[in-house]
Amino acid sequence: MRSLNVLLGINIIRRFSVIEPIKAVVKRLLHHFGFEIYRIRQRGDSPVVVQEYAPVTPLARYSPWNKDRLFQQACALIQGYTLVDKYRCYELWKLIEQSAKLSNGSIIEIGVWRGGTGALIARQAKNCDIQDRVYLCDTFTGVVKAGPKDSSYKGGEHANTTRCVVEDLIFKRMNLDNIEILEGIFPDQTGHQIEMLQFRFCHIDVDVYQSAKDIVDWIWDRIVPGGIVVYDDYGFEGCDGITKYVEEQINCKDRFVFHNLNGHAVVIKL
Repeated sequence: MRSLNVLLGINIIRRFSVIEPIKAVVKRLLHHFGFEIYRIRQRGDSPVVVQEYAPVTPLARYSPWNKDRLFQQACALIQGYTLVDKYRCYELWKLIEQSAKLSNGSIIEIGVWRGGTGALIARQAKNCDIQDRVYLCDTFTGVVKAGPKDSSYKGGEHANTTRCVVEDLIFKRMNLDNIEILEGIFPDQTGHQIEMLQFRFCHIDVDVYQSAKDIVDWIWDRIVPGGIVVYDDYGFEGCDGITKYVEEQINCKDRFVFHNLNGHAVVIKL
């Protein structure tokens, strides 16, 4: 009987190891064409387990990004230079437009990867006649400061980029002249270069808890009233460190904290 149980277990594992990769390939293929597959619960299924992460499918259909010609042009130029989807990109685009209502403040992005969202932000800043500069901060060696509050990241992920790749995009491909690159760990190694500035907008795309916390500890007093901080990774399963850090701020009296269904967390300084 023991041998039979072992053999059954091995066969189940083998079937699972074959089926799961096939399912993953099918899901990715369907997602490419705009489809998602979800299992419908049946009568007799086990009780529902509360899921902290589950597919989010809003019913709203208004899609203003489709008719925004300048946004579409910018998106075409940054293809291959960002992992951020069009919904989050469009929110960045529109939030920069809103930040132009503030009288002063520079713009900063920490976690640049290949420069796509940083270039998008800088393009919109020029469109909105924002005179303050855009600062792009990255180590170009991957994620730093991963720790026990991050379940997926170990450090060094997303290192498949270089400063030259970013410079090629922003200076040659998009012909932008309102950007400065700060290479190194921010704020530890590069914060001193801009410590006298104030900021209207901060985009944090660093994936892990401690890195985000150190950034906000440094920059919060430099954010102007009405200034905006966007956390790219808040709603994503592999970035639970960011989720934890944002939710620690919900009861802070000096800021509004919003969860957007696109995965962003947006914080506005009061």
